[in-house]
Amino acid sequence: MMYRKLISAAVCVLLAGCGSSSAGSTAPSAETAPAPTAEVTPAPTPEPTPTPTPEPKTFLEEQGLTITPQGNFEYTAWAEQGKFPMHASCTITEEPAETEGYKKVIATITYDVTDTTGGMIYTREFPFDRYTGICFDTTNELSEVIGSGETELIESGLTVSYAGKEYQVAYTFERTNNWPQLIVRNTVFCPQDYDGTVFVVRYADDESNEQDTALDWTVIRTIDELPYYDTVETFYFTLTDQ
Repeated sequence: MMYRKLISAAVCVLLAGCGSSSAGSTAPSAETAPAPTAEVTPAPTPEPTPTPTPEPKTFLEEQGLTITPQGNFEYTAWAEQGKFPMHASCTITEEPAETEGYKKVIATITYDVTDTTGGMIYTREFPFDRYTGICFDTTNELSEVIGSGETELIESGLTVSYAGKEYQVAYTFERTNNWPQLIVRNTVFCPQDYDGTVFVVRYADDESNEQDTALDWTVIRTIDELPYYDTVETFYFTLTDQ
């Protein structure tokens, strides 16, 4: 009995010692690792927005010319016996040319001269290029050149250059007196992708006719170089009315 008690006591002391030792010890503190530093990516530098190159203005835009819709129009015309109201109409059509890659743009201007005061009557009509203002006027009346062939006519025309392209253009006219109607037919021969034909119909009298006759038409001119430009009643027509 005594022995067992002593053993028990020893055990208790040992356990007590163990418990006391455990309570008195200090656990080592854990070190906190530093947080990783995030890499900062610089914002990309925006590329400059290219400034669009403006389309060059056409001659029509620069001059502020207004296109008249096809159809009937009126103006004061000149005759030897005095001025009178001219009733006229303009229609424009397009059709293939015999020459490959070419087309014909045809303006038919019909004048009704019923109200004429009598004597000689003057009218004036011709085409020009809407982009450059180059005048297609010519002394090539259709009856004079048609026998030489369409290809030769085109080759004898003039070259219009615009926006890096060149267009070979030719022009003829014919007149028919079907009293009291006078019919003028203007035909422009041009490449199929050319859209610059503008037809002019304007007032004419004996003075402007003399100026026309005296002008050297072998020189390429723009219509604002003509002596009567922007001084008389004038109408401008196109295939698209634009």
